[in-house]
Amino acid sequence: MDKLVEVLRDFKLSDYEIKVLLTLLSEGELTASEIAEKSGIPRTSVYETVKSLEKKGLVVCRGKPLRVRALSAEQLVNVFAKKLEEKMKALDKLTEIEKEKREEIVTIYRNEAAFNALENLLEKASSIVVASLNLDEKLKKTLDSKNARKIVRIREIESDFSHAIILAEDKAILYTNHKGDVTIIVGGGEFSRFYFELLSAFIKDLPFEVKK
Repeated sequence: MDKLVEVLRDFKLSDYEIKVLLTLLSEGELTASEIAEKSGIPRTSVYETVKSLEKKGLVVCRGKPLRVRALSAEQLVNVFAKKLEEKMKALDKLTEIEKEKREEIVTIYRNEAAFNALENLLEKASSIVVASLNLDEKLKKTLDSKNARKIVRIREIESDFSHAIILAEDKAILYTNHKGDVTIIVGGGEFSRFYFELLSAFIKDLPFEVKK
């Protein structure tokens, strides 16, 4: 019984509400005076307690003088199960909060690890946009294999340095290659929003919306 009382308290029932509810469940329909006598709570508190239980959908009141009965045990279980389901849905917000936190992480990869990470990110993206300064052959081959939706070449010059901004849905990827030394910086959240805003200024038909 102590465990049951503890669980009912978790559903925001007061001790008086718990005593009345359990009394009605075991005794059946009762008057206010009978509730006070059998539950042990003061008669002056019975009406307020009963009305609170009625508001929570746990008891039914009728007639004058007032008579009160609890829902059946099965009905009560269903009511509390629904409340528990609502609590579980609220707890799902924890996952969203954690995801938002992860999205703010900016990760740096170098050389072969950079291309492995890039391959993985592009594989998962249904839409890819690239703005580049000197698109090197290795990156071009990678992008071609992933069917990048749009490639905008900002500038083409003869140089041993290449740079690209890659938008892969909710991720922004900064790519640099200087004399074969490759680095990519990957980020979500505010990091990706900045580059989405930047590219949307001159690419008018991005295949996805700028993240807010």
